[in-house]
Amino acid sequence: MRTARGLDRLVTFLDAVVAIAITLLVLPLIDVLGQGRQEDLPALLADHLAEFGAFALSFAVIARLWSAHHRLVERVGSYDQAFLRVNLLWALTIVLLPFSTQVIAEYDTDRLSVGLYIGTIAVSSACVTVLTLLVHRRPALRREGLEAGDPSPVASVVTTGLVLLALVLGVAIPAVNFYALLLLLLTDPLVRLLARARSRA
Repeated sequence: MRTARGLDRLVTFLDAVVAIAITLLVLPLIDVLGQGRQEDLPALLADHLAEFGAFALSFAVIARLWSAHHRLVERVGSYDQAFLRVNLLWALTIVLLPFSTQVIAEYDTDRLSVGLYIGTIAVSSACVTVLTLLVHRRPALRREGLEAGDPSPVASVVTTGLVLLALVLGVAIPAVNFYALLLLLLTDPLVRLLARARSRA
C-alpha cells in the first residue's frame, strides 16, 4: 500500500543522498589544504586548479539535477514500484558524481574520464526524464488538480537529448571534451522553439 508517509520518506531519503554527495565533493579540497603547508596559498590554489574547477562544475551539475527532480516531485502525490526504482537509480547516479569528479580532477580530459563524467550525468538526466514521463502518463502519481500536461516532459526530454549529444561529442572529439556540456545552454531556446511549432500545428 502506497501512503503519503512512504512518499515523504522517499523524498527525504533522496534529498539526503544529494546533500551527502555535495558534501563529499569538498573533501578532496580539504585534503589539498592539508598537503600544502610548505607553499603559499596562491601557489597551492594554482597547483590544484583542476580540483577546484571540478568541484565547482560538479556542484552546479548536482544542483541542477536536484532542482529538476525537486520541481518534478512537487507535483507528485503518490508513487508506484516503477517510480521507486527509477528514483533509486537516479540516487545511484548522484552518489557516483563525487567519484566521477575526482576522476576528472586526476585524469583531466582523458576520453574515459570525459565519458564517465558526462555519461553519469546522462543517466541521471534520463532518470528524471523517465520519472517525468511516468507522472505525465500515470494520473495516479500526480497530485490532485494537476492536468495530464503538467509537468510537461518536453524540457526534460530536450535536456537528456542534449546531454547524450554532449557525451558523444565529448568522447569522439578530444578537443571538445567537457565543453560539450555547454550544449545545455540550448535547452530553453529549443523548448521555446518546440512550443511555438506545436502551437502552430
